Amino acid sequence: MTGGPRKRLMGASAWLEGVASDLEGEPLSESLLIWKNELPEALREVCNRIATVEGGVWLVGGSVREAMLSNPWKDLDLTTTLNPDEILDIFPRAIPTGTQYGTVTVRIDNSDLHFEVTTLRSEGTYGDGRRPDEVTFGKSLLEDLSRRDFTINAMAIDLARDLLFDPYGGVSDIGKKSLSAVGIAEERLGEDGLRLLRAYRFMDGGTRGIWEPDTELSKALLICGKMLENVSAERIWTEFRRILCGGNAPIILERMRVDGMLSRILPGWDADVRLQYILQAPDSDVFACRLVLLASDIPNERWRRLEHDLRALTLSNRERNRVMDLHRLLNQLPSDIPEFRRYRTSVGDLIDSHLAIHDVLHPTATSTVRDALATLPPLKAGNQPLVDGHILATTSELPSGRRLGRLKEWLFRIQIERDLGTVQEVLNLLDVLDWVKTDPESWPEICWP
Repeated sequence: MTGGPRKRLMGASAWLEGVASDLEGEPLSESLLIWKNELPEALREVCNRIATVEGGVWLVGGSVREAMLSNPWKDLDLTTTLNPDEILDIFPRAIPTGTQYGTVTVRIDNSDLHFEVTTLRSEGTYGDGRRPDEVTFGKSLLEDLSRRDFTINAMAIDLARDLLFDPYGGVSDIGKKSLSAVGIAEERLGEDGLRLLRAYRFMDGGTRGIWEPDTELSKALLICGKMLENVSAERIWTEFRRILCGGNAPIILERMRVDGMLSRILPGWDADVRLQYILQAPDSDVFACRLVLLASDIPNERWRRLEHDLRALTLSNRERNRVMDLHRLLNQLPSDIPEFRRYRTSVGDLIDSHLAIHDVLHPTATSTVRDALATLPPLKAGNQPLVDGHILATTSELPSGRRLGRLKEWLFRIQIERDLGTVQEVLNLLDVLDWVKTDPESWPEICWP
């Protein structure tokens, strides 16, 4: 190309043409052009800066797959002929997140969006089944796409020239709802054990149903199963979390069980996957509920091993704690009015998820709990203790400390269970409770159960 970058328009904004690829592309369809016109202005600026310094740049990966499915864009990843140092030079706010593998996270002024920009790569062997032994940066889009895992992820778009590159038939596989590896399936899976789990995740097409792996990929999933041992617990659980959150998770879990993959992730768990079909979990807790349901019939020592893995993950503290709390609450349902009151106060916003799990495990008992909670009046005093530490210290003549705190908690528990409505009703309990000489560690707590 001569004469500098050429322009194409997207609305009122110009896309500058960078270096052309070594592939012959096909024009974007009308639906893809419409999809392109919804892309953020920040992406256009990133692409144009690369084109201005005579770099080639293409949209790749999951964003292209989602475009083919007419889904809204989410993560927008780019590949380029420029090396990481060149990208860092033209984007001062960029973050060198994985420069050894060619990846830089690009940020620009006046935008909160981040874009992963990765140099075109030509990789050699994968000696450990985790990462390539070495990464060689290249200039060939075809060679870069040839090292990707599945055909539906081996497509690229030149946004300036409005061209689609699909050398391995990804568009056709999307149309057939088929999952195929790029090249020889056994080789692709053998390069990185995490691709085994990615295959199961991509089988879940959400509202479009199940995408069936072709014969070669199906065989490779069985042959290469042992490769998962080379993958870190964090990477495994990050991918497994996505599987559990999928719209067709029960079907995928059943396939993983039959293939022996589920037992590799959860060794010693003899989970009844059929229960997953019944579960109606809140969207915000679907991962936690599905995982706890899988763990509903395992010995505690196996759960403790899993708990160690979960603590190594990049889960939020909230999500990790909800998994732990839901497992702790397994098979713990209230049975009378005082327990219903304490359960409602202590379990709080976990109730819907807790009951969703037990709708599966104990449907009759759970139905009774739901009916009772639906007719249970709000507590007269709300969910806060009527007696604070100052009042209790004055009345009981106890000094500040563990004993006073535990007594306050005991009184609060009774306040909830009996639905007491005044301070005096709570203080009257001091005349009937055996709190003067007994060990405070033996006093009831407010928590459920």
